[in-house]
Amino acid sequence: MEKIVPISELQSHAKSLVEHARKTDEPIIITQRGRAAAVVMSYETYEGWMATQDEMRYPDWKTRLKRAQKEHGKGQPLETYLKRRIKH
Repeated sequence: MEKIVPISELQSHAKSLVEHARKTDEPIIITQRGRAAAVVMSYETYEGWMATQDEMRYPDWKTRLKRAQKEHGKGQPLETYLKRRIKH
């Protein structure tokens, strides 16, 4: 469940709110005058969101997503791949 806090709480508890976002990977919605104004999230969550946005810029993103979902779990560790490649 998303956490919603007023900007005054962000001002007085910024450190603990950032720590909460980092530990839970859940975004915190910051309100100002009762309306959503900003979001605090972990950097890892932000990076994932940005990568998703980048992928969705490709016209064939839905096809690529379906292929990735289909292939999920069919990969192999890099070390295994490299060992096989060296042998051949």
